[in-house]
Amino acid sequence: MEKLTDNIKLLSNGKYRLPYCNCLLIEDDINCLIDSSPTDDEFVHLEGIKIDLIVNSHSHTDHNSRNNAFPGSRILLHPAEHSRAASGEEYLRAYGFDLFNVEDVRPLYLAAVKYAARPVDGEITDGQKISTGSVEFQVVHLPGHTYGHCGFLFPKEGFIFTADMHPDVLAQYAMLDSSVDDFIDSIKKLINLKPETIIAGHGKAIIKDDILPKLSAGIDEFYRRDEQILDRIRTGKHTVQEIADDGITFKGNFPQPRSIYWLHECIMDLKHLEHLERMGEVGCEEGKYYIK
Repeated sequence: MEKLTDNIKLLSNGKYRLPYCNCLLIEDDINCLIDSSPTDDEFVHLEGIKIDLIVNSHSHTDHNSRNNAFPGSRILLHPAEHSRAASGEEYLRAYGFDLFNVEDVRPLYLAAVKYAARPVDGEITDGQKISTGSVEFQVVHLPGHTYGHCGFLFPKEGFIFTADMHPDVLAQYAMLDSSVDDFIDSIKKLINLKPETIIAGHGKAIIKDDILPKLSAGIDEFYRRDEQILDRIRTGKHTVQEIADDGITFKGNFPQPRSIYWLHECIMDLKHLEHLERMGEVGCEEGKYYIK
């Protein structure tokens, strides 16, 4: 655990490990935890601390799996994420399990990602200010990764917590409500904020160098992937499943279990196809995509 200010501490081991994330602990009149899935070795630092409020950036289990460890806390989350925080079936549905055939891993998935249902107590919205006493932070809606994905701006302290928007790593966008268009707009929104320091939700947490060029490069990466999708269509791959078999996001090397990562690839490729369709570059008839 690293002290950022007199009231704010960072829980991070500096590594990208799932299903865990970097979290912020605010010790104040109201003790607040921003995201609740630190690694086991970081979680021990929370022992004996009464957490009054948990603010989740979104509903992915690597950001909220320990909500139930604090039964007396109040939990806030963007309303677009509420149903899947409360229901495992809604969580699976949002991940596209009903859209593509991956029934072999469905029974195992929730346990593997440490899903723990807990209804939330309230919502967060763009621009909302949350005060814990001497600390005040502002909700910044950053959809794309999921529709309800949010960051948290600490203007007095001079940083923004961006959860799954990492300048060094282009996050996945593998939910049915993910969106390439929204993700690009959120990157532009973050660029316009001109942050001097980003606290990211995974891996190296504190980022100060080359933030704006790295964010701009993330936009370029989306368009590069668009071109890879178009290349697959030109070579005769016309369905989402056919395109996903090439594993563009995973560079053709799917981790295990393959069917889970193939599902994530399907959804992300679908998001690019939706983006390309809105741009007028592709059309679709009976589930088959073609170049316009």
